[in-house]
Amino acid sequence: MAEQIKVACTIMRGGTSKAVFLNQAQVPTDAAERDRFLLAIFGSPDKRQIDGLGGADILTSKCAIIGPSTREDSDIDYTFAQIGIGEPTVSYEIVCGNISSAVGVYAIEEGLVRCAEPETTVRIHNTNTGKVLRVTVETANGSPRVTGDFAIDGVPGTGAEIKLDYSDTSGATTGHLLPTGSARNVVHVPSLSRDVDVSIVDVGTLSVFMRASDLGMTGTEMPSDFTAAQNNAIEEVRRAAAKLCDQPDSNTLTPFPIFVGPAASYQSFAGDRIIDAGDMDLVARMVVTSTGMHKAFPGGGSICISIAAQIAGTVVHECSSTAVSPRHVRVGHPSGVISIYGDVDKGSDGWEVKEVYFSRTARRLLDGHAYLVDGCWN
Repeated sequence: MAEQIKVACTIMRGGTSKAVFLNQAQVPTDAAERDRFLLAIFGSPDKRQIDGLGGADILTSKCAIIGPSTREDSDIDYTFAQIGIGEPTVSYEIVCGNISSAVGVYAIEEGLVRCAEPETTVRIHNTNTGKVLRVTVETANGSPRVTGDFAIDGVPGTGAEIKLDYSDTSGATTGHLLPTGSARNVVHVPSLSRDVDVSIVDVGTLSVFMRASDLGMTGTEMPSDFTAAQNNAIEEVRRAAAKLCDQPDSNTLTPFPIFVGPAASYQSFAGDRIIDAGDMDLVARMVVTSTGMHKAFPGGGSICISIAAQIAGTVVHECSSTAVSPRHVRVGHPSGVISIYGDVDKGSDGWEVKEVYFSRTARRLLDGHAYLVDGCWN
């Protein structure tokens, strides 16, 4: 009997993240067995993920499981998994906007979607949220284009632009764009011994926004500036927001906790340039309390913040440098600036998302096999 089991896989970069792509047919169907299988592929739990394919960073400990569509209005099914690093956890809560861009490229390259030129739109059923998103990929000579002049902060060089349309993802987690029915709520933060204002918005990825100043911060902090006390306060806000939405408040990633502030200049995470306040509408930082601050900005969170910035009364709207709507909202994050187009309108039934999209680049990095020690997961 072989001591190792061979599993075909692909590694792809999507936006500022990387993920292991797996064919759904080779992934165990039993939930507990599937989680053990994924943990073994990534080498978790281990802070270095030294015995697996994980990169010991939240941005590289990701998995995309691709299969045939189970809906008539989509081309493929896409399940996203965030793999724990130091803890044996696998989360299926979010869609991951960055990796979604690579899903479109992967679907065309694998022949799951017929390639049209000069661009191909892939309708992706995200099983995590039950929503369909549309990814438009530039193509040439029967394949996705790789080279181009589109640049995103946090990724060296340029590539072909990939457009992601998240217009139909409103209320993916809670069923409502504003889960509490209000643009602003108040939660108590025990470690601060006081209440703070928050805004909870559900489009792309359920997120809770808070003022950086309420945490004694500016919004221009880098991961190394982040203290344990601030991390604890943010987790308390996240848990309180989850309860307001009738969502689980422990062992979860969502609501994404994001603190915001007015536009300000700061040095990039790479230390190679000054990011100018004039190039953004506000600053924002997203925190995963188990691993620390996001070194760029999550795609799903960017969708949410672009809509929140245009809803009067939210703390995001309050911090934004302009109230023009619809518009591209420019968000300053540790690695640079991301621009997201949003169009939201207040009608007789409340706020409604009309359109929201952003662009990324993506490409295939590796095809090969992962080797799992027989018996370590099954």
